[in-house]
Amino acid sequence: MTPLERFTAAIQFKEADRVPCMPIICGASRRIYGCNYEEWSQNADIAAGSLLQAQELLGFDAILTAIDLNVEAADLGQETIFPFDDQAYSNFKNPLIKKPQDYVAKIEPVEPSKTKRMAEHIRMCDILMNEGGKRVPVLGFVYGPRGGLSVLRGPELLFSDCMKYPEEVHEALTVITGVLGDYIRALSRTGIHAIWVETLFGCHKQMSEKFWLDMEGVHLRRLAEITRECGLMLIAHSSGVDFYLDAHMETMAPDAISCAWLPDGCSDWHEVKQKCAGKVCIIGHVPPIDLLYLGRPDEVREECKKELREMGQGGGFVLAPGWEFPYNASLLNAKAMMEAAVSHGKYR
Repeated sequence: MTPLERFTAAIQFKEADRVPCMPIICGASRRIYGCNYEEWSQNADIAAGSLLQAQELLGFDAILTAIDLNVEAADLGQETIFPFDDQAYSNFKNPLIKKPQDYVAKIEPVEPSKTKRMAEHIRMCDILMNEGGKRVPVLGFVYGPRGGLSVLRGPELLFSDCMKYPEEVHEALTVITGVLGDYIRALSRTGIHAIWVETLFGCHKQMSEKFWLDMEGVHLRRLAEITRECGLMLIAHSSGVDFYLDAHMETMAPDAISCAWLPDGCSDWHEVKQKCAGKVCIIGHVPPIDLLYLGRPDEVREECKKELREMGQGGGFVLAPGWEFPYNASLLNAKAMMEAAVSHGKYR
């Protein structure tokens, strides 16, 4: 089977030739192509070439196009720093939103296809689809509206403002959601297979479920509607501890959820598999730091075997890290994940 056939089967709760595996190789692919992070994060040709070479080398079953969490924010006006060999980040000494009034005054709509970073991401997806999209699924990455706003303001101040100035925050979120909707539409025109939305704050360790739904739920619901209108699969990603599985399912109705930790209210992964059966595919949940960055290939293989035994049967599971493969980790650990999926990912 092709990676596209294998991945699609898992999303549809069908058993393919084996459980699909995606090590979520993003920034780490620059080391295969031979470029620095500054180049990789700003040049669609280099980024796409890196991801295609990584997939060819390792044989993984899906390509995620995550670059960094500043793509949308940079195009909305946030000063962004591009280190030579690290992910881009905001200059929080100079945030776009310096005071509550700026939520209304400074957050303005932009056309994604006419910006710098979002347009380059769109072009990267176009290259990936032309070069490999008939065989390997390409998943376009979008940072959720509240996450994007935190990059423009700073997470701590945004938390405070959500309580003190909810109307101003909602107005900014509405504008950002409109931009992200146009972004999803532009990404869909490249022919990609899915939209992967990062919902970082939707977990118990960040804020209450009601608070998260009140502040971001309506906006995520709209992005989910637009994704479905475009005919794309929708994947929600939460790297938070005790993430709100039920709230994600109710608000976004995603085809799959990528996660690092057990969701709120679940005691083990067997319970998660039962709860999600026939409703939402689970993508995860190999520990990125403890194993993929600090562990050895034999330890990675053993963890993958365990997860395949727990989650593999009946489809509805994609073996993956809890979030992006650490961009400076040994690629032998990504290879170990693929070896485990090939040798122990058979459904029968």
